[in-house]
Amino acid sequence: MEAPLYPLAQLPWLRAPWLQWQQLQDRLGHAYLLLSAQGIGIELMVEQMAKQALCQHASSQGACGQCVSCQLFSSGQHPDFFQLQRLEDKTTVGVDQVRQLIEKQNETSHQGGYKVIVVAEVENLKLAAFNALLKTLEEPAQRTLFILTCAQQSRLPATIKSRCQKMTVSTPELAMALSWLAQQRPQFDQALLKRALRLNWGAPLMALTWIDKGGVQEYAEWQEGLKQAQSNKKVLSKVILPWLKWPNPLRVFDYFYFWALMQNRKIVYAASVLEDKAAVLELLQFQQQVLQAKNAWQGNANKELVLENLLALWVQQNDQSKSEMRQKLFHEKLRRGLL
Repeated sequence: MEAPLYPLAQLPWLRAPWLQWQQLQDRLGHAYLLLSAQGIGIELMVEQMAKQALCQHASSQGACGQCVSCQLFSSGQHPDFFQLQRLEDKTTVGVDQVRQLIEKQNETSHQGGYKVIVVAEVENLKLAAFNALLKTLEEPAQRTLFILTCAQQSRLPATIKSRCQKMTVSTPELAMALSWLAQQRPQFDQALLKRALRLNWGAPLMALTWIDKGGVQEYAEWQEGLKQAQSNKKVLSKVILPWLKWPNPLRVFDYFYFWALMQNRKIVYAASVLEDKAAVLELLQFQQQVLQAKNAWQGNANKELVLENLLALWVQQNDQSKSEMRQKLFHEKLRRGLL
């Protein structure tokens, strides 16, 4: 999901990491790894980092925006700026892409300054591509700056991490994200904005895009589908059909995961964890099942069958008679002194 473009100054949660970057300007290393979640604007910060490194009259505020280098960068034609990212029809970055990049970074700088190489979502490189990149990081060409971004650090080889200086760009706290989102879309109430943030893992730009691209209506459609499934008004195979037609059907897994998370939060806030311990464990198991279903969807599994099975698990999870039986069992154990 693409995030809207905003000037860096309008994203308050990026001010601290941007200041940290400015403090490094007199002693820049050759490679930086930015650890950041998606949807908070890290690509905007990386763009300004690269632009500043290439700028002929950069200051502590960033690039000047006026020199020949800045103009070339803004037009997307800077000869010393290179990006490595997934091709539209691919899920990973191949070794050939890395090798082409290595050839370019060995060339002489056209503008006489840095050559800047950005590797977005570096965790998406194939193993051979990782090895090729590692060799380049170990023996970088002179005046070459690598800026790597990573949203899933667990997928990144330790050898890559050890060759870079790391910067962590954190997702903003809920209060800051909610305040910013309310300024962008004041027509929506706090409850809806908070839901948008939680459904998008606290990422403000992703939440804003979700709202603008019909996420509110999509979520309502999902909820209506759950009601129809639980009341047996529709067979499960019919309930999931509208979800499959969404622009990004993968969102349904986030909705199911969020549902389980909220159910567990209700139990904790109600201070009934002991009474509903079995329910908590079942909800945690359901969360794992959601993640497994998502992985199956992204593989070669039958997508309709994956969604139908997940919905069936949800219906089973919401079996009212099972919940009532669990509570009776708890109170019986309590009466008999077994708890």
